[in-house]
Amino acid sequence: MNLQIYQAYYDTAHLPKLDPNFIPYDNTVNEAPHLREYPMWKKLYEQHKETDAHWGLMSWRWHEKTGLSAHEFKEWVVANPGYDCYHFDPFSHLAGQFPNLWVQGDIWHPGMLKFANKLFPKIGINEPAEQFKYQPEDFGTCNYYIGNNKFWTSILDFFDLCLKYCDEDEELHKYIYVDGRMYNGHIIPNFSFVMERLFSVHNILNRNITVKKFPK
Repeated sequence: MNLQIYQAYYDTAHLPKLDPNFIPYDNTVNEAPHLREYPMWKKLYEQHKETDAHWGLMSWRWHEKTGLSAHEFKEWVVANPGYDCYHFDPFSHLAGQFPNLWVQGDIWHPGMLKFANKLFPKIGINEPAEQFKYQPEDFGTCNYYIGNNKFWTSILDFFDLCLKYCDEDEELHKYIYVDGRMYNGHIIPNFSFVMERLFSVHNILNRNITVKKFPK
């Protein structure tokens, strides 16, 4: 299997924390920090869209959050061939506590349920966000996923569509780009926290894309 798994760093101080079994991705010149991984995904998609690679972009804090080495993750992927997407959820216990990640997110990012209830009908979900049930395998709290071209084409189109709806709606736009919370000593707009949750929604709406969650 052709695995091209990158690990982004935003400061040279992060370099000692990178896993040698990932490919370092230099994002020290970060022109849009509020968009987090989104511009990097776009660039990597253009780089890999004509290949057979399963690729993804992990945080420099991968090991800190997962306790898993890149070697272990890659071995697990290779041992489970045939899926379009593979992901790791370091907070998988949340599946036993909440119906979905929007309900969980509203605790830490007030207004997230209101945001979801305004976005959901636009993307074809007619249930209230409070009642939208995930399966345990649908929970994905971090952007720790890799996928093939089928997966990345689909999810980037989905992200683009959701962001288009946000750009067209003043309330949605304000929530993801202006509103935010203190995170690791900085005010972080809700953009990144919403994007993390859109991964699960995309997978639920696109069951034709096969997804494998670690370690099952």
